[in-house]
Amino acid sequence: MFPSFGFGALNLFRISIFGFRIPSPGLVALSVLSVLLAGCAGHKKAALTEEEIRQRTYAPLPAKPDEITISGETIACEDIMMSPSDEDASADSLKQKLETRAREVPLDQFVEEARPLLQQRLNRNITRIVLSKRARRELGAQSDEMLDKMAEKELRRFIIEEHGGNTAAADAALQQRGMNRAAFKERRKSDMLARYVIESKTYSDRPVTYGELLARYNEVKDQEFVREGVLQFRLIDIQVNKVRLEGPNDDPFAQARVKAAEARKKIDAGGDFAELARQYSDDRWASEGGLWRPRNPRSLAAPYDVLDRAAQNMKPGDVAGPIEEAGHLFIMKVEQKQDRSYTPLEEVQEQLRKDVLQVRRNKAAAELEAEIARQAALVDTTPFVNYCLEKLYLSARASSGDPR
Repeated sequence: MFPSFGFGALNLFRISIFGFRIPSPGLVALSVLSVLLAGCAGHKKAALTEEEIRQRTYAPLPAKPDEITISGETIACEDIMMSPSDEDASADSLKQKLETRAREVPLDQFVEEARPLLQQRLNRNITRIVLSKRARRELGAQSDEMLDKMAEKELRRFIIEEHGGNTAAADAALQQRGMNRAAFKERRKSDMLARYVIESKTYSDRPVTYGELLARYNEVKDQEFVREGVLQFRLIDIQVNKVRLEGPNDDPFAQARVKAAEARKKIDAGGDFAELARQYSDDRWASEGGLWRPRNPRSLAAPYDVLDRAAQNMKPGDVAGPIEEAGHLFIMKVEQKQDRSYTPLEEVQEQLRKDVLQVRRNKAAAELEAEIARQAALVDTTPFVNYCLEKLYLSARASSGDPR
């Protein structure tokens, strides 16, 4: 098997697009494409209808078994062996890994193992072609010059930033991925066009409305915008098992209630709560006047969680108790309190606007991905994929001296 290969489902529209990360300058340039589209609105051709896309996406298989034509563009076996730029250039390429595996197993096993991965690569190429064709249809020829400049800038960035300006090293890295400079630039252009389709379908000209912001706010506020409550209190904690009994028949609960009532009477008479806590409380905070550190009241464990419930209708300065709970008699004085609340919508409007746009983007991407999947189902690409694998298998075997 291929232990380092992922044969999972397609995920074409996430942080990276079609195996290429588009750096921020590329994204800026995509906004320029949008401006260009707006400026040429009176002259551009009508966008392809969904039916036109379905009709034009796949052409009949050509005579050559190692090629397939998509929207008028030919994909050869070598094209789907190209490595995306975010793969580790120091590691073996897909083609090298396949060749290694081809020398280890029989043909039928090799094809069965490798087919899902090559089909995934083919689907990515098909998606790139379909979307870039749609973008070119919308933008017209006016975009060509700018795309050339953007792709040239990407090539310079690749040479300078990723390979320290060493053109020989950059060319070697491209060759490792099955590319040359021209192929690199064409791939970058089609990536940018494909991304343009997603962005334009996502944003169009519709602003984010207040209703959308409010709906998003209500959807995520419990996960993202909660301001947890804060409670600080002083506590007299009379513990039944620590009450001193005068005689063998004394009831410890009765004695604890007498002690608690006595403490509460002194508090109501104006006694200092901190001093009374030192005198009456049995917990470890008694020496500090019963003062607990500020905390989220929801974090109080049993039996002290009863204090959270008691404090809900209290304000600073209020005293509650005695409260009996699990062998404790509590008298609590609230020192400070901040109820659980939410960050106001007005303070997170910009974040919400970005969230709404991201939701639109994800929806648009899902719709495009579904459209590509529908189109891919129209033609059986299995013979092409099988042929490419068999061709690679025989070549790898021949190079190793085993032509079987």
